[in-house]
Amino acid sequence: MKRMSYRSEQAAPALEVRTLGQVEVLVAGRPAIWHAHTAEELFFYLLSYPEGKSKAEILETLWGLDPDPVANNRFRVTLFRVRSALQNPQAIQEDHGRYSLSKVVLQSTDLYNFYQALSEGHRASSDTARLESYHKAIALYRGDYLPGFSTNWVSQAREEHKTAYVQALLEVALIYHDRTDWGNAATYLQRALKADPYLGENYHQRLMWCLAAAGDRYGAIEHYRRFVKFLHEELGDTPMPETQALAEHIKLNQPLLPYPEMPSLYSHVA
Repeated sequence: MKRMSYRSEQAAPALEVRTLGQVEVLVAGRPAIWHAHTAEELFFYLLSYPEGKSKAEILETLWGLDPDPVANNRFRVTLFRVRSALQNPQAIQEDHGRYSLSKVVLQSTDLYNFYQALSEGHRASSDTARLESYHKAIALYRGDYLPGFSTNWVSQAREEHKTAYVQALLEVALIYHDRTDWGNAATYLQRALKADPYLGENYHQRLMWCLAAAGDRYGAIEHYRRFVKFLHEELGDTPMPETQALAEHIKLNQPLLPYPEMPSLYSHVA
C-alpha cells in the first residue's frame, strides 16, 4: 500500500510553490484553484509547520472552532479542497492524529530549498562551498514569507525565516572578512542590517570599519549618522563610546586599527 501511495503522488502534476517575497502555487504551470480561502489557508498553515498539527490545533488556530460534527465536516471538506487544488490525493497525510504536507509537496517549495541550501552551507568543509550554498539561499529569499498574510502564525514563521536569512548574510560577510575582502564584507553586512537594523551594535561598528578599510570613509560616516538617528528615533539611545570613537577615528582619516575577528554564527556546529 505504501508503494502504491508513493507512485500515486509521484504521478501528480508538477507543483511549484513560492512563498518568499510572493505567494504563488502553480500546478502543472497553472495557478492552483482553491475553491475556498480556507483551503489556501490550511495549505500555508501546514507549510509553516512541516512537523504537522492535530485536527484540534488546526480548528482552533485557523477558525476558532472546537471539534464537533460541524467543525469536523468543515475540516474534511477543506482537506478535500487542498488535495483537489494540488491534484494530489496524498498531498496532506495523517499520522497518529497529526496532519502534515507530504515530502513531495514540501520539496516543491522555495522555503524547503532555502533551508536545504542553508544546511548545505553549515555542513560545507570549505569556504568556497559555503559561499556557493549561502549565495544560493540568499538568492532564494526574495522577500518576507507570505506577504499579504497578517495572522499571528504567519508573523511568527516570517520572523523565523527572516532571522535565518540574516544569519546567512552574516556568514557570507564573515567569509569575505576572513579573506580581507572588505568591500564584499561591507556589502553583506549592509544587507543584513537593512533586513534587521536591531542587530547588535557591534555589527554596525563592523560595517563602518569594513567600509573605511575598503576606501569608502564617506560611506562609513554616513552609516554612522544614520545609525545615530536610528538609535535616537527608535530607541531613545545614543551610540556606545567605542562606536563614537571609531567614527571620530574615521573622520580624522587616521590609520585603521586591526578589528577583532568576526565570530561564526555556526561555530558550534560540527
